[in-house]
Amino acid sequence: MSPDFPRYLAMLLVAFSVAMPSAAYAQENVKGDPGDGLVKWDSTCSVRGCLIQTDVLRGISDDPAPPDPKDSREYVSINVAMERATRKPAYVTFMVDPRAQQDQGIFIAFTNSRKLGDAWKAEIDQDGANRLPACECTENACIARVPLGLVPEGKDRRSMNLLNKFMASTSLLILYMREGKPYRTMVLLSSFKKEYRRVLTDEFK
Repeated sequence: MSPDFPRYLAMLLVAFSVAMPSAAYAQENVKGDPGDGLVKWDSTCSVRGCLIQTDVLRGISDDPAPPDPKDSREYVSINVAMERATRKPAYVTFMVDPRAQQDQGIFIAFTNSRKLGDAWKAEIDQDGANRLPACECTENACIARVPLGLVPEGKDRRSMNLLNKFMASTSLLILYMREGKPYRTMVLLSSFKKEYRRVLTDEFK
């Protein structure tokens, strides 16, 4: 990480950690596998490969208005495009509200959960919050695209292999800015892990 890593990213870590734990506790205490019931990942396959994808309604944030499930702009979408030939990602995209501030990019962080007594606690991993540039904003979404799923080292991000992070983490946190307010969403990854393994076993024989 470069020494001039922006201070506001440290502040966003606080925003993540303050805003997300209550949701994490609730999700982790669902009986059975919470990922399947709360966040469903599906795949569409072709000759070239498979697209593993999910759409999640944004989380409760600083906006006093709750997210509207009938408004497609209020969903966060994640796409992991897997190449059949290499069995590796061709790209990973993060898509958020088209009204997001493009110059702020899209922030991501990964968490892992550990049990404390009878409760679970989600902790942001050592790589912290990383900002991905929003390469495009259309009428439908602002998009951060990561070729090969490999985030390069940068002024405000650490280098990371997103597929490895998806497989090693409990959840993904996504934050974007809109009209100066942060909008946060937690995406559980257990269903992704199951679908990824199914794709390797059943589709990439």
